[in-house]
Amino acid sequence: MLIGVEMKIGTLELHNGLIMAPMAGFTDAPFRRLVKEMGCSLVFTEMISADGLVRKCESLLQLNEGEHPVAVQIFGSNPDIMAEAAGIAEGIGGDIIDINMGCPAQQVVKAGAGVNLMRSPEKAKSIIMKVRRTIKIALTVKIRSGWDKEQINAVEISRLAEGCGVDAITIHPRTKTQGFRGQSDWSLIGEVKRAVSIPVIGNGDVTTPSLAKKMMIETDCDGVMIGRGALGNPWIFNPQWSDPLERTPPDISFLREKKRVIDRHFSLLQESDGEERALKEIWRHLFWYTRGLPRSASFRSALAGLRERGALFDAVASYFEQLERREACPSSE
Repeated sequence: MLIGVEMKIGTLELHNGLIMAPMAGFTDAPFRRLVKEMGCSLVFTEMISADGLVRKCESLLQLNEGEHPVAVQIFGSNPDIMAEAAGIAEGIGGDIIDINMGCPAQQVVKAGAGVNLMRSPEKAKSIIMKVRRTIKIALTVKIRSGWDKEQINAVEISRLAEGCGVDAITIHPRTKTQGFRGQSDWSLIGEVKRAVSIPVIGNGDVTTPSLAKKMMIETDCDGVMIGRGALGNPWIFNPQWSDPLERTPPDISFLREKKRVIDRHFSLLQESDGEERALKEIWRHLFWYTRGLPRSASFRSALAGLRERGALFDAVASYFEQLERREACPSSE
């Protein structure tokens, strides 16, 4: 299966199989819009507490026109509250509700949510069915391999979810005890794909477009969800660009494109949150945008005392100009 092939989740049609993962602190509205501009077919909100969404309602979730279709990922352990939160998210404009059954964070697990639900199939079933009866839009779940290597139950949970009316499954094939360590077991994605008839989305260790294609070929999954591989690298969703990480050294055209996208990202942040907040947020992203580039560590150190927009972006422009000169005249180094 090729990345450019359309996929369908419920009645929602996606123009390709490339999907941006929910990532705390990163997949805010500006970043979601940016990756959509790059060719991503579906974006996810940051994981949202069902309890918090019910209490704070719309103040906790804001969706913009430029990011649709967008999936709202919720987590919790109370079926009634999860259903109520799903209804709120649908009312605000979510195109998909995603139930998180894979988060390994201790505070989430201790509350009986996230990957802990994979150890409680009956509770998981109750939540899924309650949410399914509440919403009319597509419903998906995101899972892991299981709790640990002795408790690998992704296939069983996937079959349970399909039986409850879920429209697609995303699997990150690491266990809870692995966290994000070690290598994800792509073969398990293939096992889940063979076990269910609904779309299966693979997730884990995809950092380039070629790896996304490799995952699809090896597992026959319907789509690929990309997380950390998209940080500082939204081009991963654009099939017209070759893998930036395979360009050593980066060529001038790509350096110029990277600078353009940094400017665009800041513009989206400013439009969404105002200049003061945008300046704080772009800092974290600049680490990822410049990671691996020549002299990037010293460049980021030089930014430490800059708090005004003009000074910050003068420094960014100067850094990329130096990189361009370096690539144009490598012998001058």
